[in-house]
Amino acid sequence: MMLQFYRTKGLCKLKRIVWYIQCELPAVLRHCKSCGTKREYRCSGQFRVNAQRKHLDIWLIYRCPHCDATWNLPICSRISSAGIDSDLLERYHNNDWKLAAQHALNMGLLRQNGAIPCTPAFTAAGENPPPGESVELHLMSEHPLPVKVSAVLRQKLNLSRGMLNQLIDNGTIKGAPGINVLKQKLDGHITVTVQYDATGL
Repeated sequence: MMLQFYRTKGLCKLKRIVWYIQCELPAVLRHCKSCGTKREYRCSGQFRVNAQRKHLDIWLIYRCPHCDATWNLPICSRISSAGIDSDLLERYHNNDWKLAAQHALNMGLLRQNGAIPCTPAFTAAGENPPPGESVELHLMSEHPLPVKVSAVLRQKLNLSRGMLNQLIDNGTIKGAPGINVLKQKLDGHITVTVQYDATGL
């Protein structure tokens, strides 16, 4: 897509465009004992629930795509059977997909358990800004995602990394206060403005 730049006269309200971003459940990088090397373990979306007397252990199961070896991400350890909501426990037993995604996208939980999350493939649904029109972009995601705002902008606007950097440097693309467009990852709702006249061309 060709980006056109021109100077606008006066101030105008920016058109609001919403992008809804979804991603695959991220794989995690771990050493596979069977393969003897690091592998990208894939999330199965399935839970293992182990009940011992009055206590429960719950894990989310990951698998090595090369040898099918498993790694279990600890979700709950030695919790009281009476201390967990019955509906929530039923969701674990039924391998509820939304619940699996909630845990698989918990970057802190993954790192806490020695797993390095990989950058997942993602999709961004929503219209592209009309060429030459200044807009306010709202990047929406149901969960915090391990995907950078800059990656979404490059994909949706068909920009090279160098072109995106140039547009940020000259003020054409700006994040909301406190948002570093190059470093910020998706976190529910991120606002970015694209003002073509900011280049002064």
